[in-house]
Amino acid sequence: MATRYLIPVKFLGNAAILSAAVFLASCAAHPDRIKPVSYADATCTDADRQRLADLIQVQKATARNDAVGVFLIGLPMGRIAGGNHAPEIARLKGACS
Repeated sequence: MATRYLIPVKFLGNAAILSAAVFLASCAAHPDRIKPVSYADATCTDADRQRLADLIQVQKATARNDAVGVFLIGLPMGRIAGGNHAPEIARLKGACS
């Protein structure tokens, strides 16, 4: 007699793959993957360049922490904690490049 499961085992495998894809997609973007956003009146000061360099370092750590968090507990902890600075990085890259 075959064992009957409430949820088919094949479905669980597909659900696990889908869940992993969703969690990985929710991780903070690596700074190299953030595209610049240009504005017509954008200017770049030395303070903006320094802020961009600082945010790139923070974003790298956030992306790394998200990957570890998703692997260990299934949650992008860096992004949840507010460490995602992608919009500001995009703006500063647009102004300073």
